[in-house]
Amino acid sequence: MIELQNRTVQLKLILGAIICGFLASLGTGTIINESGMSIPEVKRYGYPLAWLVTNLNGPTEYVLVNLVMDTAFWIIILLVTFTFLEKIAFPSLGIAIDRKLFLLLAILFIPLGLVMDFVHESGHAVWGTAVGGRLIYMKITYLEIYPRLHISPQFCLGCVNVNGLAYDSVAYGLMLLGGSMTTNIASWILGLILFKTSFGDKTQIALKVLGLFGILDLPFYVVFPQVGLGHWIFLGGGCGPEPLKGARMIGVPDPVFYLIIALSTFGLVLLYSKTLRESVSNRIKTLFRWKKKKV
Repeated sequence: MIELQNRTVQLKLILGAIICGFLASLGTGTIINESGMSIPEVKRYGYPLAWLVTNLNGPTEYVLVNLVMDTAFWIIILLVTFTFLEKIAFPSLGIAIDRKLFLLLAILFIPLGLVMDFVHESGHAVWGTAVGGRLIYMKITYLEIYPRLHISPQFCLGCVNVNGLAYDSVAYGLMLLGGSMTTNIASWILGLILFKTSFGDKTQIALKVLGLFGILDLPFYVVFPQVGLGHWIFLGGGCGPEPLKGARMIGVPDPVFYLIIALSTFGLVLLYSKTLRESVSNRIKTLFRWKKKKV
């Protein structure tokens, strides 16, 4: 019976990854793919392979082979992501969920990520204007927030333009660092609220997942662009390791900045994970007892 239930669980996980992967592949049909040769009147859409090609002087072309390959790519990515969340990330954060809650989180995963994306871009805007700059543009995915609220036909994970700051200055560095620094601060605040306050299971899990995006934002944005990946592996981060550049402009040495990131990330994981806190506490107690016995 247990083996049958495990197989059913695995099938549901695979089915969820297939459905979400297909939808994700279709969704990339709105994202311009600029790889390869570029012709002004020809636009290619889809990721990682362009499967939709529009031509101002001809018909729209659908490359079905690329669509199938993109779908397979996103199914694999999402299956790995869902498995990682269920087997590693959620247990390490002390999140115990049943299948219904997991499916709910799979649905809310992108909206929660976009909320933290908004926090990130707002951080750039707030810190940039606080040090003397002037906000002239802000956008999240297809939603242009400033200077006027409307839907844009082109996709951008997040974009903020702040004028009036000299490049390579301390002020510009604070503006660059402000995005990931703000999500990091938001994660600390969420963690402290969760530590001190009791919520229902659904609310608590949603807040922990929201905090998880904030925890990963800073280290991901520093590490992945330096090895040729995006901020979120496949999306964002076109300007390189943004927080690291900002820290350098402020005058923070790289080793010190890396140490700050490591300590902050470890501290956040401890704050969010009751299991890990108890494990660390037990190890410290055992160490002290061993030292006392040795003395």
